[in-house]
Amino acid sequence: MRRDFLKTALALLAAPALWLMSNLAKRAGGLPEYTEILQIIPIIPGDGIRFYDKVIVITSAKGVAVFSSACPHLGCRINRAESGELVCPCHGSRFNARGEVLHGPAGRNLQPLKFALDQSAAILRVTLDNEQGQTR
Repeated sequence: MRRDFLKTALALLAAPALWLMSNLAKRAGGLPEYTEILQIIPIIPGDGIRFYDKVIVITSAKGVAVFSSACPHLGCRINRAESGELVCPCHGSRFNARGEVLHGPAGRNLQPLKFALDQSAAILRVTLDNEQGQTR
């Protein structure tokens, strides 16, 4: 009798767990593993550092550099510059105009982004992947 009860209880508990795992597997199968997002940014004449949500654009006589604004330490959004250095507002990491770490806690450089410069339309076409779209 006790054995029958345990078998029935196990079957009743296993059914919802199997249903849940099946639904999660179906949903995961419908999600793309990798997607790219195109962000269009206007070109502003002159040298400087400009912040556009997930993107940092640095223009100088040497050209244009484009980086993800996600700090490699914990993903906080870098949104300010001091004395030509990019500063993470969360933990104070600092980066130079080439995206290199000057002061931690970040242990890696900023991630450079792929971009295309369209002079005729005065825009930058910046490519973000789905992970960059999820920064804080």
